[in-house]
Amino acid sequence: MLPKRPSFMSVPETRLLFFGGKGGVGKTTLAAATALHWAGQDAQKKILIASTDPAHSLGDSLNQSIGDTITPVAQMPNLFALEFDSASRLEKFRQKYDVVMKKILDRGTYFDLEDIAQFFDLSLPGLDELMAVIEIAGIVRDREYDLVILDTAPTGHTLRMLSLPHLMEHWIEVLDLMLAKHRYMVSTFGKYHLDDTDAFLNLMRANLAQLETVLRDPIATAFVPVMIPETMCIEETGRLMDGLKALHIRVATILVNRVVMPSVCQFCAERYREQGIYLAEIQRKFPSLQMLKIPLLSHEARGQADLLDIGRMLRGEAPGFLPGFEPAAGSSIALQHPSLPGTLLPTRLILFGGKGGVGKTTIATATAIFLASTLPGKTLLFSTDPAHSLSDSLAQQIGNKVTQVNGVPQLFAIEMNSTDLLDDFNRTYVEEMDEVFNSFLSGTFSIEFDRQVMAELVSLTPPGLDELMALMKIMEFIDTGQFDHYVLDLAPTGHALRFLETPIIVRQWFITFFKLLLKYQGIASLHKAAELLRQESKQLRKVQQYLLDPGQCQFVTVTIAEAMAVLETKRLLKRLAELKISCNLVVTNMLAPANDCPFCATLRAGQQTYLDEIDGLLPGRLHLNLQPAAIQGFEKLTLVVNELFGGQDD
Repeated sequence: MLPKRPSFMSVPETRLLFFGGKGGVGKTTLAAATALHWAGQDAQKKILIASTDPAHSLGDSLNQSIGDTITPVAQMPNLFALEFDSASRLEKFRQKYDVVMKKILDRGTYFDLEDIAQFFDLSLPGLDELMAVIEIAGIVRDREYDLVILDTAPTGHTLRMLSLPHLMEHWIEVLDLMLAKHRYMVSTFGKYHLDDTDAFLNLMRANLAQLETVLRDPIATAFVPVMIPETMCIEETGRLMDGLKALHIRVATILVNRVVMPSVCQFCAERYREQGIYLAEIQRKFPSLQMLKIPLLSHEARGQADLLDIGRMLRGEAPGFLPGFEPAAGSSIALQHPSLPGTLLPTRLILFGGKGGVGKTTIATATAIFLASTLPGKTLLFSTDPAHSLSDSLAQQIGNKVTQVNGVPQLFAIEMNSTDLLDDFNRTYVEEMDEVFNSFLSGTFSIEFDRQVMAELVSLTPPGLDELMALMKIMEFIDTGQFDHYVLDLAPTGHALRFLETPIIVRQWFITFFKLLLKYQGIASLHKAAELLRQESKQLRKVQQYLLDPGQCQFVTVTIAEAMAVLETKRLLKRLAELKISCNLVVTNMLAPANDCPFCATLRAGQQTYLDEIDGLLPGRLHLNLQPAAIQGFEKLTLVVNELFGGQDD
């Protein structure tokens, strides 16, 4: 019996549709297939599909150039596509409202306009992705399109994006606080009249209210989680669902992609049995959601023909539920005697990055096990991605404290809670500012406004400062010699690059704030706050030096042999070269086994062209075969260590 057609494919009242989930599960493909479905269903229905992921792949999926302008999709007169360039949106916002914002800043404090404007500008980038969401909300409100479909970034950063309205609210509150002083002073000598500054703040509040209304509309808006039947993906999807529930965003259907069909092939049959366990778990974990399964294809779905085929599956032609199976009994797996590849240098810090869903966490974890087992000293494996998955990979609870990894005495791990680190910084700063100003104010009401503004300004931090503070904390470990080797599991490409670019912006933010405090030391003793900023800036400089020193740090790229992954890998390597971050090794994961199975043979033949291209990108390359079962826990990770470092390809 065919499953019921999902609501996101059949409810015409839906006006805004999000696709999201763990990196690499097929969000872009399924979002594009849904857009093509709706465009084909009704020629009068005008559809827009847009990507908010910094590492766009929508154009790759549709097999046409898109970019940051609304572009007609070939052969589909009622379908349009857009890949948001959030930075350019923010720059347009600045140009449009620069005069009125500076007027607010000039009225708001006794600080020089130049000082405070520079500091405020460095805080604005945190709002760049919000500009895209506000623009989408406006498109939905004005009904420029009958349906807007959003292809989002992986889980952690999508939840951050959806919570950005709270950041914008705070930003508006600080500006309003600055104006409060001006309103009070004018009212003291006469009547205050609303002007363009008040109109600007009211417009920003209206935009936010509109966005909140659109997001929480249970009829007009829906979120479609996309996942694959694997343990790590199930756990991350659970965290996504919790976040969406807290944001009051409707979810009715969950898409389970890449489901293996029954086969006489031993490898495929083992994957089928393994997935049966996870499909049953998904059904138990999300009982209120309709589950629709999309079968694993023997080729990469790219271009309109493939996407239209997937659209037919989404309309209800996917197979029924697969039965569950008992897991096979585990066996003890011994670590062999792998060797260090020539291009995997024994640097202090190794970063692992790449497209979502290519196995970065698995490769990073296996490498950490390898280093801890073969090199002298202790190794620390850590993550700064808001959607941590080290615990899932190791099958062991890690969390926000250094924890010894089971089975590897010299390996430790931590999932850094970067938000807590930033909150601690803010709290310390605010307490010290309170102490300074409380002794200085002596009841002067006009200066009280400035104290409040100074206390609030620090919370308007540049984007990524929280994740950078986690890396700065690791630098403390390095300074004190707590560990000998450090392995960092990064977020997927778009946000990993932002993370690597952020030290420049953040250090300038620290320097600007530090200079601001020093300039006004004659008015109040700001020594403690200035010293706090000086220490953080000094630590950040060490981070910059480490990232740019090939003797201390290297980047390992992880990818898979598919067209969209290769295109993203090339963009990643180009940007790493521009940032002068050393990268000499690429790991190609999930290669199909060499056997007589027609499905596996077709998959392997399709991968070969891309594998040859990947192998030519960097001096070093490692290959890892597709595993029939999920790689989780020490024993299965040891298999990866043996295959990766057992004397092959480099």
